[in-house]
Amino acid sequence: MDSISKTPYYKKWLAEQESLDLFREQEEKRASILAHQKWEYLETLAQERWARQQKLLLEEEVKRKEQEALIKKEWEKEQEKERLEKEAKEKEEKKKRLQYERIMEEMESFIDGTGAKPVALNTSTESNPGKEPCQFFSKVGACRFKDSCSRNHIRPAISHIILLPGFYTHLSLDVGTQGEYDTDINLEFDHNERYRDFEEFFDDITPELEKYGRISQIRVCSNTEPHLRGNVYVAYQSERSAAAAYKALNGRYYASRMISVEFVNLLSWKAAACGLQFRGKCPKGSKCNFLHVFKNPRGKYSFYETPAHSSKRLSTTPDRDWRWTPSPEREPSGGRTSNRRQDDWECDSRDENGKTDRRNSSRRSARSRSKERQSERSRLSERRSAHAHPQ
Repeated sequence: MDSISKTPYYKKWLAEQESLDLFREQEEKRASILAHQKWEYLETLAQERWARQQKLLLEEEVKRKEQEALIKKEWEKEQEKERLEKEAKEKEEKKKRLQYERIMEEMESFIDGTGAKPVALNTSTESNPGKEPCQFFSKVGACRFKDSCSRNHIRPAISHIILLPGFYTHLSLDVGTQGEYDTDINLEFDHNERYRDFEEFFDDITPELEKYGRISQIRVCSNTEPHLRGNVYVAYQSERSAAAAYKALNGRYYASRMISVEFVNLLSWKAAACGLQFRGKCPKGSKCNFLHVFKNPRGKYSFYETPAHSSKRLSTTPDRDWRWTPSPEREPSGGRTSNRRQDDWECDSRDENGKTDRRNSSRRSARSRSKERQSERSRLSERRSAHAHPQ
């Protein structure tokens, strides 16, 4: 063994092994250094990326908090604005309520004759201030477009004329609201029957309207257009009487229907009424936008007459007493009393049954007349056919 270790070949091998070991150590050290440098580089990148992410998150958090603070501030501002608006609205409503109560007190004195007309009633309201006045509204006090009209509707705060829209109702006036199977509804009612119904209505409302002052005219529309259908115009000789009627009738009930009352100013009755109606030459008929009115019974309160105020109220029949009520419900009568309240008229079951029987009888007679007219038309058509084709 010693002899081998001393040979040149062995010494050369040992030198090569030592060189290889040194090279291996150097390579391992160099690889370790490169790996460490690579790790440091990647770690630096990761740290920088994390730092950027944290910065972004911090910026987003700051923005979120700023946004939340801004939203909260806007919400608080909106709440404060709503609170101020609510307080201002309540204050304005309170002011209007107090003003209305004061005006009503002054109106009470005005109606009673103990005070002058309130100054606030000298004004008027306008639907479209600054626009041209609506000609139809100025003439008849109503417009088919109502408040959506592009023209200006000027309403007085008080006038000697009051309007009760749709106060008179009759089935023949509802032609515009009937369906396709009700086109012959007018055949069930002739003019005489409708006028008798109008006479009953006129005689029923006149005593009530006369309670509030001297009347100049009463006009009831027979138009079928919705904005004129059944309108009742009452012209008093003074604004005080019209104000008394407005205060007493507005919100009451007639035949279980609430009464609505308005003040109107008309240019003239001649401009409001259709001049071709009574001559039978109006091309639009009941669909005319000017007033087609019923002829008042006995010419009372018509255009050509200004009768004196009747101090004695006409007696009303018990079957019509229920129509004038302060509410839509009918209260049961607890027996007939001599001191029945005028504002709480009632009717008993016999009156109501009698009214129902008369209504049913009227309908049966109308249907029978319609059948007779139809049979007469059939006979006439048969006769014409027989003459046209003789045997």
